[in-house]
Amino acid sequence: MRKVTLALILSVLSGCAVYHAKPLRAPALAALKGPPHRALIAAARALKVRGLTPLALDFRRPLTGKELGVIAVIANPALRALRERERIARAQVFAAGLLPDPVIQFSALKPYGVGAGGRTAALSDGFLWDLSRLVTRSTDIRMAQERASAVRYQVAWREWVAANETRLAARQVYWLKAEWAIAHKALALWKGHESMVRGDLRRHLIARSRWLFFQAAQDALRMKAAALHRALRAARVALAGQLGLSPATPLAIARPHRLRLVAGAPGALFHHAVSRRLDLVAMVAAYHSANAALLRAVLDQYPRLSLGAAGARNSSGVAEAGLQLSLVLPLFNANRGAVAIARAKRAALFKDYVARLAAARSQIYRLAGAQASLNGELARFKGRRHVLAHTARDAQAAYRAHALGLVAYLTLMQELTTVELKMTALRLARAATTLALITATARPWSGKTA
Repeated sequence: MRKVTLALILSVLSGCAVYHAKPLRAPALAALKGPPHRALIAAARALKVRGLTPLALDFRRPLTGKELGVIAVIANPALRALRERERIARAQVFAAGLLPDPVIQFSALKPYGVGAGGRTAALSDGFLWDLSRLVTRSTDIRMAQERASAVRYQVAWREWVAANETRLAARQVYWLKAEWAIAHKALALWKGHESMVRGDLRRHLIARSRWLFFQAAQDALRMKAAALHRALRAARVALAGQLGLSPATPLAIARPHRLRLVAGAPGALFHHAVSRRLDLVAMVAAYHSANAALLRAVLDQYPRLSLGAAGARNSSGVAEAGLQLSLVLPLFNANRGAVAIARAKRAALFKDYVARLAAARSQIYRLAGAQASLNGELARFKGRRHVLAHTARDAQAAYRAHALGLVAYLTLMQELTTVELKMTALRLARAATTLALITATARPWSGKTA
């Protein structure tokens, strides 16, 4: 028996893992550089994310919003850290399937005192194995698998959200740059005519109130251009951060195409999202895991049996061997506390799921209404801009022919600039609303490539 025990100990020690310390700061700073272009291209071609499609990246040309979204999914540091939770969940599934190790016992008692002469040391050994783990093993595995599914769906949901947020960030950079160009062009027009207006004021050809209006309009344009430039710089830094790049990294962004609006009644969109949104699917998997956890707690209420073998030799040299049985009786504890906790956790998950459904429904109805409203408002401004652009061309011709005064011409151009800035802001707002609705309804990417 002792030889068997020694052999078991040696075999177990030979299979133990080896510990190696790993540094933190230096590898972390090196990881800030992000993956090289070659690795990004290969990962984008092999992309397997629900709702996204593999792409062929080409860093020699401006990148579309979709391409930047895929890069964010691959290289975003937060997502890369989140994906490590999947490894933890898979390790937990592996651990749930392992059987318990047997317990080996050994004792040696040396006789002493009166009458100890001629007697040998009393020895005993044996091992004990918990059989109750065989009953709960399948439940433990199912609980860990459902938990791993919840983690996997939650990671996929965060990847989906990050991809669409990056598409929006790319559009923000593009349209803020367009707004800044409009304001800068208008400011240059006003600055170019400042000396003429000042001369008209000195010759008393215009009233001082007109001059003050000219200065106020120029100051407003200057402040608008400065604010847009600050917003543009912040948007570029935010986009680089989402991509896991240095804030100073230059990015060439392609002109975004108009997004295809999300069509359908809000109620139908919500019912589609219930089975498609991965955060909701993750909560369903977590609820199944809670069901398994409750079953596991209930199974632990039953008596737990351990079975083994034992051997001994008393001080007279007589050897003994036999079976060993251990039984835990659920008389006082009976695992009632664990059952109560498991039931409470399952009830809390149910309430959380209902709350998430209510929030998703409210979000979809709100975004669908906002999308329709912004689309109608943008259509009205398009008509107004068309009329103003035609009028501005006529006014420019009249001004050059000295049939229209400078202040009247600049006033008309200011109104056109205001409408163009408003239209650009509305385009960005509509894109943000549509992308938020695409995210909320879990609609796969389709249509234009941007």
